[in-house]
Amino acid sequence: MNKQMDRNKLIAILQSNYTGKLVDGDDVPIEVNDEYWTLADLFIRQWLNNGCNGFEMVNVRKMFNLLSKHKQLLIDNNMLSKNGRNNMGFPLWENYNFNEGEEE
Repeated sequence: MNKQMDRNKLIAILQSNYTGKLVDGDDVPIEVNDEYWTLADLFIRQWLNNGCNGFEMVNVRKMFNLLSKHKQLLIDNNMLSKNGRNNMGFPLWENYNFNEGEEE
């Protein structure tokens, strides 16, 4: 069953699989900014870099597959950084291109 996905539904799903906060206690941003990774970025980085749950994220593989499936929705709503890297500076994706998830 392929249900229609929209921005708010996707945000709610991501937030329900993340329990972390920023150092200052604020929620992780949804839209791209110059200071922090977005919530979608964090899930994608976690899967591409570590391939498992961690850093307050659960169901990381499932979230990565969901985000891969709805990549254009993320781009259209400024929820995905154009380029991503790990904490050591190794590129994980460029120009929104990353290895896509599996169909579920």
